Amino acid sequence: MAYVRSLYNGIPSPPLDNFWYGHQVTMVAAKKDNTFLDIFGAWTKEYGSSIMVFASFRNILFTVDPNMFKVVTSDLNSFSKLDDLPNRSLFGQRIAGWNSVLTGGGHNWAIKRKVMSKFFAKANTSETFELCKPLIQNYVRSNLAGKVGKGQVMELHNEFSTIFSAYPAAVGLSGFDDPDTIGRNVTKILEMIPKQLGGKFSLTKLLFAVGKDKSETVDMVIEMRKRLKALTREKMQEIHSSDSAANHSDLLGLLIQANESCDFERDLLDEYVVDDILTIYLVMDNMVKQLASLFIFLESEQEVYRKMAREIRDFTLTDSSSLSQLRYTEQVLLESLRMAPALLRGTRLLKTPDETPSRIGPYNLASGTQIHFSQYLIHHNEQTWRDPQKFDPERWSNGFQPEPYTYMPFLAGPRGCLGKHFAMMTMKLTLVSILQKFELIPKLNKEKRPTIDQGMAVMRIRNNVDYELIPLPHPA
Repeated sequence: MAYVRSLYNGIPSPPLDNFWYGHQVTMVAAKKDNTFLDIFGAWTKEYGSSIMVFASFRNILFTVDPNMFKVVTSDLNSFSKLDDLPNRSLFGQRIAGWNSVLTGGGHNWAIKRKVMSKFFAKANTSETFELCKPLIQNYVRSNLAGKVGKGQVMELHNEFSTIFSAYPAAVGLSGFDDPDTIGRNVTKILEMIPKQLGGKFSLTKLLFAVGKDKSETVDMVIEMRKRLKALTREKMQEIHSSDSAANHSDLLGLLIQANESCDFERDLLDEYVVDDILTIYLVMDNMVKQLASLFIFLESEQEVYRKMAREIRDFTLTDSSSLSQLRYTEQVLLESLRMAPALLRGTRLLKTPDETPSRIGPYNLASGTQIHFSQYLIHHNEQTWRDPQKFDPERWSNGFQPEPYTYMPFLAGPRGCLGKHFAMMTMKLTLVSILQKFELIPKLNKEKRPTIDQGMAVMRIRNNVDYELIPLPHPA
């Protein structure tokens, strides 16, 4: 450990727990107590905006410095994603794989991103809106309304999961499964993924995840991939038997076009397309959590809820451009994205061609160093934000724009979120469709309040977000 620490002389570091495990003991305890980000926030406040953390066999530069954010998220040549990201496979069973538009890198990833950017471009929002609008309105009318009864409590994460699992069908991923089933399956996969983490160093944790739930979830992924491959092959046959460009215009058509443009094995193209489809379903769950977390904040911010609800109920939804009239609703969403971004923290791996140290910002870093950055902490930084712990949509009034790399709910740089415009559109559309029909009354369990799990890189909510939905007497 002394030799390893000598490689990072000049970079501040908190005191080690012990010689052998570095800061691992503190980090494990913080995850258990749900204070993981609180610990790192305290460390960066005391020792500096960028610190070295040593955890077993990992050398980590942890940073909340916006300038380092810029370097790490912009330099694709020096920094890559980790090879063992948990959403790539589940106990050896492929989920999103290693070459999807989210998990991949290099030339093929750049090709995919260029092709897919056409669909998720802001200019295409009007078209995707028209596809999504009837879907959500029909869901509220036929599904949600039927579940509402006096005194009946609904768990919002589950309801939003069904809604957002239906959106891909509206834009070209139809014919796979009903939204309720997809939503439950995605939720189960995402609940199982963390249980495989730590297996490399913790036999107990690995054994804990082995059992009926693990087996059922892996079998479910296998079945999902099987059915999605059949759907993909059917679409590929349709595309290749027609000269019409329209066959490529929907989401599935573009996914096929993107993968056919890469230098993948021809006989495995359907596998790569399925990787991207499952990636989209997993990423859609980020919006589910984003809206569910919003209603955690609104439980104690009822005036904010009432003001947003009034604006929505006085509003007439026509086309996608009409959503821009919902200025306060947009401020509420922007503030929710600041307080609890779906991606709480990110990781990159520094790799240099000759394995020699590189000058990254003000530091010399050894090749193989992990750089961890936290959007959550930079969003709560007192040096950047006024009263950062307060949920305050008014901070976004009058066209406020935060300083670069201090607000990154959709990341930034070349790997910034492709679907950010789609995400904002669908979240607004979901709020409008529900709040114009129902009053939402918080029924959160006082003893088991929902909280954000600080130990995960992607937001996960502990405990239920329970609300009662009451039909409005004169719905819009």
